[in-house]
Amino acid sequence: MIQSATGDKVSCLVVTANRKDLLRRSLLSLKNQTHKNIELVVIDNGEETVDELMEMFPEEQVNYTFIQPSPDNILGDLRNISLEKATGDYMICWDDDDWFHPKRIETQLNVLKSGFDACCLEGNIFHIDTPDLINHPYIGRLSDGSPSSIMHRRDDEIRYPSLRRGEDTVYLNQWIEKHRYKMLDLSYAYLFVRVFHGSNVSGKKHFLRRLKNSPKNWVQFMWHAKVKGNLLGHPKFDLTEKEKEAFEMFIQDSKKLGLL
Repeated sequence: MIQSATGDKVSCLVVTANRKDLLRRSLLSLKNQTHKNIELVVIDNGEETVDELMEMFPEEQVNYTFIQPSPDNILGDLRNISLEKATGDYMICWDDDDWFHPKRIETQLNVLKSGFDACCLEGNIFHIDTPDLINHPYIGRLSDGSPSSIMHRRDDEIRYPSLRRGEDTVYLNQWIEKHRYKMLDLSYAYLFVRVFHGSNVSGKKHFLRRLKNSPKNWVQFMWHAKVKGNLLGHPKFDLTEKEKEAFEMFIQDSKKLGLL
């Protein structure tokens, strides 16, 4: 049985801009974490204020920095600012438009406490907020782990590249190459719901690519989507009971906040 390492301070790193409603859901899932010793590190380079959302947490847990909005702001650079501002011994990526199961921090922290330096999830639940797929979540995976699910120990050298997109993949690869890295298998996919909402850095096609990113998955995608004309028959849409429960929690939080 996993025991929560409640005494360890975890810095939750958020880079956000003009996604107040989505950020509210992400922060609600942070507030509901079983591991309570957290620091919320927010790098805000948006035009709409998110001050009221910071009030969801005790003042001593909030580490907020406003960066003047500019076309010159680059996502990789902003993520590096969050690393510099953080004071915890552990860092976890907490993207503003996704949702996380209450046991996410507890689970990944205990992996690091067992001797690893960095940890990612092999896969996660995908939710596409379009009429054809809004009620049909599926499981996507990456062979080296999902970069946006990374949690790691403090490190003064590894940093994100100065890129507008794809920066998280390069960052993860540095951890894989230089440190003791653990990827949690697909049985942990329930910990993370990744959301397509129309204003993501990556488009819908990028999200659907997870259904066909291996020879076996590609054949299944072509068979169900092109031959049978029923993409929902793809086995990636068959969620486990734990994944179904997590998705229902995500749906309830989203409805509570008026996002669905």
